[in-house]
Amino acid sequence: MSKLSEFLGTPKEIEIKGKKITIHPLKVKDLSSFKENLNDEEKIKLSHEILKKSLNDPEVTDEEIENMSVEMFVALMEEINKLNGFEDGNVGKIKERIAQARS
Repeated sequence: MSKLSEFLGTPKEIEIKGKKITIHPLKVKDLSSFKENLNDEEKIKLSHEILKKSLNDPEVTDEEIENMSVEMFVALMEEINKLNGFEDGNVGKIKERIAQARS
């Protein structure tokens, strides 16, 4: 194994509302999906991709993600952001939009 093998990300088990789930860190190859100035539809699509890759479960569908509660979606995305070292990325923006929609 090369010297880089010790830098491979390791999965993390998290607990949300009493339910345990394992999330996996994104890989460098996944960063190609990240772009500046995405419109709302592209941001939603990107968040679906990030969630699917982080759960690493081929059975997770877009329909399941779309039918999740916003609270659970945001909680999962916050944990994914922490695992990957993202500082207040799109989750902050998602929370802001939710707050605006509620007012």
